[in-house]
Amino acid sequence: MKLLIMLSLRNLLRQKRRNILLGIAMAVGVTILVVANSFSRGMSDIMFNKILRWVTGHVTVAFNEKSYLYREVCRDKERFLAAIEPEKGLINETDEAIGAFVKTIGNGKSDNSILVGVDLNADISEDSLKEINESFRLVDGVWEDLKRTDIENPGIISDQKADYLNLKLFDVIRLRLRNIYGQDQAARVTVVGIMKNDNIFMQPVLFTSLVNTKKILGMRDFETGNLNLTLKNPEKDAVAMADRIYSRLEPGTAFIKAGVAKGDASADATILGFRSDKDSIKKLESLVKVPGVRAKDAFAKDGALISASLAKELGATKGDSLKFAYDTKYAGKVSFAVGVNGVFAEPEGLAGKIMLMHEQRFYDYFYDNLPDTSDKKGAVLPDEKCAVFPLISPEWILLERSRTTDEYEKKYKQIGKKKWKATLVDVRTMYESASDILKLEGVLNLITLVAVMVLFFIILIGVVNTLRMTVRERTREIGTIRAIGMQKSDVRHMFILETLFLALISSIAGIILAFLFMWTASRIPIQIQDNPLGMLLVNSRLYFLPSALSILGNVVLILFIAVVTAFFPARRAANLSPSQALRHFE
Repeated sequence: MKLLIMLSLRNLLRQKRRNILLGIAMAVGVTILVVANSFSRGMSDIMFNKILRWVTGHVTVAFNEKSYLYREVCRDKERFLAAIEPEKGLINETDEAIGAFVKTIGNGKSDNSILVGVDLNADISEDSLKEINESFRLVDGVWEDLKRTDIENPGIISDQKADYLNLKLFDVIRLRLRNIYGQDQAARVTVVGIMKNDNIFMQPVLFTSLVNTKKILGMRDFETGNLNLTLKNPEKDAVAMADRIYSRLEPGTAFIKAGVAKGDASADATILGFRSDKDSIKKLESLVKVPGVRAKDAFAKDGALISASLAKELGATKGDSLKFAYDTKYAGKVSFAVGVNGVFAEPEGLAGKIMLMHEQRFYDYFYDNLPDTSDKKGAVLPDEKCAVFPLISPEWILLERSRTTDEYEKKYKQIGKKKWKATLVDVRTMYESASDILKLEGVLNLITLVAVMVLFFIILIGVVNTLRMTVRERTREIGTIRAIGMQKSDVRHMFILETLFLALISSIAGIILAFLFMWTASRIPIQIQDNPLGMLLVNSRLYFLPSALSILGNVVLILFIAVVTAFFPARRAANLSPSQALRHFE
């Protein structure tokens, strides 16, 4: 074998001009393939780890209260963090994603912006800090000024938004927004920093501290927005982790343990909500009988139905007003008044002192003043086997896990149609909600591979023709080496090795050229303003992310094609008769 390798390399050097031209063509093809693959991987990395990571995290536990897509609020942060806690060893950072669309009014101009809270007390890794500084480069001010308490709501705005609104450092921006209760509010933010960002989609962002953002939106300490998790190894752990968190978030029955009073009479009761869609109301009418009251009035949004047991203890009838009070989980005791729509006969599986409310009204009490449900003792809850159970409102609605962008979009289109009143909880990863980006990378790689393979097949046709010419020119040489004892297989292997070495050397040269090109291109600043293509840049420069595994796979494929291409001319050379080859004259 050593002799064959030496002969193959010698033969390559004997036909320098021809092999150099072929080698250059193959090297150019490899260069194009490596550069294109590295650019598409870089683009995906930017989208996932430099954009989506900051917007959604690798894994997101998302909330939409009462089917309002833009009311992303969780009323019990502690409980959901407890579901995430077992995954702590795999998580780098857990961020509260709190923000809202706002109308920003500057000096003589106004525009739409996105108010985003920044957790200034979170432990941020050096890598994350570096990425923040790369993605959001301050041209004026410092990030630490967001912590200042001597300034009203310190904020950092993009340079383009500042230019448009005629703002400079320490100017005041007036905000108009809708808080988490759906109320129109106004607030003021003081500019303490101006940043530059290549991504056009991040330029409307207005950063304030997480604490101030919560106050502006009317959010309490125990409430939060979406929970974004940044993982140590997202490609390996993200989907499996999302599935495990999902399994821990199965909702229970929503209930309020309250003291209910009418005059001097009082009783402990359980307040439940009932589902309000047409099918549920129809089933409920057949199971929960309210004598003397029309179903339309009995199950109306206002007021409540009370069980016969509760009505008897309080001496209450239709039309009475009852007061009820209950302990909240975080904010002490609250009390309210409600009218009685009717008294219902207790169905099987739902017997006891109960107050039933339309879920729209029930969730107003439940979410705005989160009840303490840690102790279920004394609460009257429907048995899971009884017919009424699926008609009683849950704590939240856990949406099905989506595996692709198409499934994710289809799921959220249903939210508005179904008009759920409960908070919707969704657990997703960025690989599922943005799977189209992965598809785009795959399509780009496929297009590049096909184009380069076509180029290589054209080049390899030249290799075949070259080998046929070489065999013809070296026919007497083949006859000589066969006459002195070289076997057919050795002749065949020698020609195959020549092609293999030519392809290998060309591939190595192409890889070197590709890295030189990427190194040069990534150091040329590109100024793109108000253009979505700017998000494909890092620090205003092209971003390439080569993969050793991908490059190795491409080289192996090229070598395989080269060997297959060379096999047939090599076999023809090996099959030449020594006597006929020695008599050959060119």
